[in-house]
Amino acid sequence: MVEEKKSKRNWHPLFDRRPPTKHLTADAPLQGKLGRCITVASQKGGVGKTTTAVNLAAGIGLAGSKALLLDLDPQANATSGVGESKYTFASQAQRSHSRYLERGKNSAFLEALEMEAGLLPFILETEFENLWAFPSFQELSDLQLIGSLQSKYINKWKFHLEVLRKHFDFILMDCPPSLGGIPTLALSSSDAVMIPVQCEYYAMEGLSQILPVIEDLQATSRPDLKIAGLLLTMYASELELANEVVGEIQKYFPRLVYRTIIPRDVALAESASHGLPIFYYQPLSRGAWSYLELTREVLGHE
Repeated sequence: MVEEKKSKRNWHPLFDRRPPTKHLTADAPLQGKLGRCITVASQKGGVGKTTTAVNLAAGIGLAGSKALLLDLDPQANATSGVGESKYTFASQAQRSHSRYLERGKNSAFLEALEMEAGLLPFILETEFENLWAFPSFQELSDLQLIGSLQSKYINKWKFHLEVLRKHFDFILMDCPPSLGGIPTLALSSSDAVMIPVQCEYYAMEGLSQILPVIEDLQATSRPDLKIAGLLLTMYASELELANEVVGEIQKYFPRLVYRTIIPRDVALAESASHGLPIFYYQPLSRGAWSYLELTREVLGHE
């Protein structure tokens, strides 16, 4: 069953004076609708991908919607970013699927996909408002596992993700920096992709690599996949190059780029090191305000 924590953080002052009304459990399906699944993807590391997944999920939770942060990066930074251990999945697997592990026939994750309960037993309720997490696990760095997921288990993966969509308003998937493997798997089962774009010299080159991958998926396995938006990150207004990148992205992708621009803010790095979303670390920082605006922008598009 889903682990629950009794302690809850206080309602955040940036959103509203009223507490959210949705204090549901992950075991209780939503009524009459499916949640929206968004993959946060980039082939480059260090562009604010995990920071965005963590803080957008936390912002959505604070706004009163049920959010699931699904960590598919074996580095498990999104998992630790919400205060959970990167070893949580392994310990849960030992308890829930010990009979499979004893046989040594398969990975715990693949065996979970074979089970009727699927991924739900591994979802943790964090101590943050309306925010749940599916912790990462070391097996995601195993190329054989990824190959099995893409071939034999792709339909089971999609099925269980559809089940999760009945339980959450939003699912945010964080992926490793890559153009294949896990990111492709995530994109093939998502409604939309959000692409963080660092305000630096190689920004346009990076987009020229990831956009064709998305177009290929749209033409083949995921025709309904949308680009939720391009998110400009690590912006430093005092740097001429950063301003030039912002201008170029807004010029060439006027309908795709978010109005919100995420600034460079040391508070964002510090909050991650403390296992806290920025709203619970420094709620009045520039980083918190920017992710507040991004949350409003994303929710406003729904």
